[in-house]
Amino acid sequence: MYAMLMKKEVLSNEVFLFNPVTVIEGSFDEKNGYFMDKFNNEFCSVDDLDFAISELTEGVYFTITDKELLYKYGTNDLGEALNFYQDDMFSSFTFAVNTGKVKMDVYQLSLTDLKELVSNITLSSSYYNGSISIPKRRLYMLTQLKDEKKLRDFIDQTIKDMKEIEKLEAEQKAKEEIKKVSLAMKSKDGSNIKNKNIRRDIDTDELEAYLKDRIIGQDEAIESLVTVISDNYKTNDPHLIVRPLIMGPSGVGKTETLKLLAEYLEIPFTKYSTPTLSGSGYVGKDIDDILKMAYQNASRNIKKCEESLIFLDEFDKIANRGLEVSDVAVQNLLLNFLDGTVYDVSLTSYDKIKIDTTFMNIVLGGAFVDILKDKNKKLGFNNSSEEDLTVTDKDIIDFGFIPEIVGRISPKIMYNNLTKEDLKNILKKGKLSPILLKQQFYKDVYNIDLKCTDDYIDGILEIATSNDTGARELKQLVYTSLLDVSHALQSKSNRGKYSEVIVDKEILSNNKVYTLKKR
Repeated sequence: MYAMLMKKEVLSNEVFLFNPVTVIEGSFDEKNGYFMDKFNNEFCSVDDLDFAISELTEGVYFTITDKELLYKYGTNDLGEALNFYQDDMFSSFTFAVNTGKVKMDVYQLSLTDLKELVSNITLSSSYYNGSISIPKRRLYMLTQLKDEKKLRDFIDQTIKDMKEIEKLEAEQKAKEEIKKVSLAMKSKDGSNIKNKNIRRDIDTDELEAYLKDRIIGQDEAIESLVTVISDNYKTNDPHLIVRPLIMGPSGVGKTETLKLLAEYLEIPFTKYSTPTLSGSGYVGKDIDDILKMAYQNASRNIKKCEESLIFLDEFDKIANRGLEVSDVAVQNLLLNFLDGTVYDVSLTSYDKIKIDTTFMNIVLGGAFVDILKDKNKKLGFNNSSEEDLTVTDKDIIDFGFIPEIVGRISPKIMYNNLTKEDLKNILKKGKLSPILLKQQFYKDVYNIDLKCTDDYIDGILEIATSNDTGARELKQLVYTSLLDVSHALQSKSNRGKYSEVIVDKEILSNNKVYTLKKR
């Protein structure tokens, strides 16, 4: 069962206005007279007088079942029916009058009702979704339904206001169309919107080498990613901007590659969990939240924000797998973001900024485990096959993505499963090896050499491969095993006393087992 969540606004002691917020799913408790959503939050009905005069601000109304929704809107698609249902609620004015009874009289006036009440008037569809602002004074007049003159006065004034707004919006729309035509004409000779973040000095050979020293076992993926990002920074043509999709199991270096790339290019980096987004009409976060985070990460500098590298992680989790109606809504929400557009971002109720995503580097990523399984590739660290894995647009559409969003994603870059040998190279040779970093730290801070035996390294590899967590667990295993070593070296009484600390496999099960050699 579904209901419309309504926010209460007190117009007077007798009159209450209810503004629609969103559709929520749950069940109605007939015995206790309240609606419970799927998160076990309880909501009173807005026609309940006790609710109206209480301090509660949100209630529900217009409850409806799945079957009733589908029948009402003549469709077999529940998501489509929910959209129609929500649009109906947002295109109407709902208010209640206290008549001294337990249940108040609730009235709803739609834009269609206005048309029927006043002849020869055409209302623009641009006022759909309740975007007309009506002063409280005239809303109160509307509640006096017995006084036909007041009602007609209200309607006449409302329509007058609507026509004025319609005129202003038409003028604004005309200006925007002229601007679009002008930009389109300019684009033919290559002088369209300028990329304010042109970086034609990027040394891709140096950048690739920098990444390969730090991300082991992903040379081809690194080369593809560097090529895409570098080209994005070198063009003034929005049509040449691409949004790559990186795919591969957790812990193989997807996020780390992008963080290092941003670090090298000295640009802001923002990682955002895509599943936290919600489509229009669903409770959750939207594009504003991504851009606000990017703006903060860019030290509140709009120019730097617009040259950000944004990583939409866990992208595979918004595939429409038949579990959430909102999945497709989120995919649709991302279309304009990926195309590139100017967003009005609300920082506060009074502070708005404009952020253009046209030339932002936006990368999408996810594990896409089921696609890899369907391709008969064995996941984990024992995969010795060197066969290239190709993921097609059809694979991604079949996985649960709408064709419109798949058409905006290119290229698809596959990260390899890390072998045991890859993990060993990360520990012994990688510039970000937790062992090498800890050795350097002990030398710089305590003037002590950290010696790790081969069986210590083999022990770490055994744990990491058995847990199937990729390189992500290596740092945790090293740092946890050395906790007691660090504690001992920090002691004032031990300063300058030791020249070397030796650790072996035993320290992984008992971090108090190690050898300190005196100077």
